[in-house]
Amino acid sequence: MNKRQEAIGRTVAPYGTFEDFVPAFFGLLKAYHSVPMGKQAGLKGLSPNTTFQKHADAGWSVITLSRDEVRAAVARRVERTVIQGAIKLRGRRWTCEELWQYTHDKVLVCEPVYHAPAELLVLDMKGNRLGIATPDVALHPLDHRGAQSTAARAKAHRDAIVEMVRLVPKIDVAARLIALGQDQPDVIPNEPAGKLSFDPSQRPARIVMPKKPLISEERRREQDECIAAQLDLVKSIVG
Repeated sequence: MNKRQEAIGRTVAPYGTFEDFVPAFFGLLKAYHSVPMGKQAGLKGLSPNTTFQKHADAGWSVITLSRDEVRAAVARRVERTVIQGAIKLRGRRWTCEELWQYTHDKVLVCEPVYHAPAELLVLDMKGNRLGIATPDVALHPLDHRGAQSTAARAKAHRDAIVEMVRLVPKIDVAARLIALGQDQPDVIPNEPAGKLSFDPSQRPARIVMPKKPLISEERRREQDECIAAQLDLVKSIVG
């Protein structure tokens, strides 16, 4: 019986631990890169390392690109509000330690255009990198890890505020105001337009109190006629 057919369906003998597998894998990979390929292969009888060195000697070199630059290149920037150290995008909450320590309200998120993200590049409103946000895992109310996570976020936010206060220089407001006043030019008034004196003999004029205006004779006559008419009316009623 064919041995290959005989081995089908049987459990493969265990290789060992992952720590044993890693050096063996990379050792075999390095050996593969050093072995010349066949004449009919794409490398025309040369090994991968020899082909690579040939191109490097001709002046070829790599152009590196960081993961953040890749994320930004295939993403659009959207503005999001930071609430309790997290942001919301595509119906999910995202968080990272840098958002826990963030003391402003708004951030810019690099939202991937062509794929569903597993992580998000987060920038401040000036375009500076904050960190990489991952999905915020919702824990059961009775799970003690939820309380630990909440406490850690609150502590990180408080520590960020304390550090920010520590870095703020001490300002003597009174000294600044005094210096500001001393630097201002003096206000030069105009010459006096006149002089007031409390000596009655030196007063050029006296204060005249206004008098109650006199009632004109015509106005007085109208009032007398009105009063007389009212008296006549009363007499006619009384009889």
